[in-house]
Amino acid sequence: MLANRAAIHGHSISLTQDGYAGPDGLAAAAQGFGLQSSTQTIHNEVSPLRMPRIVLFCGASIGYPYYAYYAHSLLSLGLIYSHAVATDITGGILNDADVLIIPGGFANWGLDRAENLDGVDHAIELFLKKGGALIGSCGGAFYASQGRPGWLGLIDAKPVFTHEYLQTGAAIVNVQLTNTELRRDLPETLELAYYHGPVYDDRHRLSKTLGRYAQYVLPSRLLIDNPLERARYETIMQGQPAILEGHATQGRIIVFSPHPEMGDFVRKGIALDGYIRHYLPLRGFKTMDETLRFYAQEDCLGFRLILNALLRLGVFNNPLKPTVGVDPASAQPIRDNLGATLTSIRATRQRKSEHLLSRLTTDEPETASLIQHELQRQQEQWLAVGKRMDAYLITEGADPNTLKELAFALRDAAAFLESAPDRSVADGVVSLELPIRLTAACARLLHCDEILKETL
Repeated sequence: MLANRAAIHGHSISLTQDGYAGPDGLAAAAQGFGLQSSTQTIHNEVSPLRMPRIVLFCGASIGYPYYAYYAHSLLSLGLIYSHAVATDITGGILNDADVLIIPGGFANWGLDRAENLDGVDHAIELFLKKGGALIGSCGGAFYASQGRPGWLGLIDAKPVFTHEYLQTGAAIVNVQLTNTELRRDLPETLELAYYHGPVYDDRHRLSKTLGRYAQYVLPSRLLIDNPLERARYETIMQGQPAILEGHATQGRIIVFSPHPEMGDFVRKGIALDGYIRHYLPLRGFKTMDETLRFYAQEDCLGFRLILNALLRLGVFNNPLKPTVGVDPASAQPIRDNLGATLTSIRATRQRKSEHLLSRLTTDEPETASLIQHELQRQQEQWLAVGKRMDAYLITEGADPNTLKELAFALRDAAAFLESAPDRSVADGVVSLELPIRLTAACARLLHCDEILKETL
């Protein structure tokens, strides 16, 4: 986040073998941000990073919360993005973009069909032909593959299931990273959420395999009660491609069958039913409470995987063009809109949290106590981060593009919480936490900006 924000503010920041290098004040800024850092000199032959103009597709076929997971990851990385619905795509928003991100959702039917709007698919194809880049997860990976008339067909791989994709299921699985660039600052395997993503077989193709499905970890009933069982995973998925990259003739494309954008709070929700409840009687309240408490919040390894994918696609090296962003003159209406949105979602979260607590009366006492403790932590975090955001609403220097995107996501979050079906307690815990994670990442980003202005 620190390096990306410094580059966004016009400072010369370069990627080094073991981190980032920049101006003399960068180390002081890092220390002010709570990081250990050493000063590094930039060599003349090292090109500085140029921040990519990212468009995040949020059309009806994607919707909340699917796009919001990517919003959380991008905010946590300190990157600027602009949301886009289908009419934005056909209206030319990609003309000034470097990379388009298509999250999970229902892009697996093709976007013209799913959005009921002609021209979305053509605009994306034209964007890629002109040198644009694409990252897709799950449904976005289906969309880039071969196998259905509505798909781009640019990744020369046909999923085993092109229509009846629900035959796999949901789980936490290990993904082995077989590419060194994608593995930068990451372990050899990552534990990622999987929700019915494309299953590719292992054969010769132009597209390159960057990661493979490795060991099975845990089935999931979170959000969709369709767990992927270990035997089925080991039969049809283990060892098969999980991350594919388009060949030069296909375009700059990286697709993830699993979901690196789903933060560790989603994994926590999965563990709540499949792990915490099972081992609570064995290890007791303290151990399980610590397990819940120490899942990562904004610094998730999956987010670094997304950053590495962006770097590999070369979107940090593109020639400078006008930044896709918000006119500073409209900053005050944006702050007013965010203030109203925060007021709305505070009331909605309070009602939903009280309702969720009322459901715990039917649960085992120790489990109910553990979940109650987790909800109390959430409330404390929400109050703290809300107080910080209230301060930024009266700060003229706060990045208006970031505030605009947070307001957009939180508006959808409030509507989702109001209308979401009354499913499992774990579903409710995750749904209540996502707005916190979005707001907390935004607040940390704005705090980072303040430190950089003071030190650079």
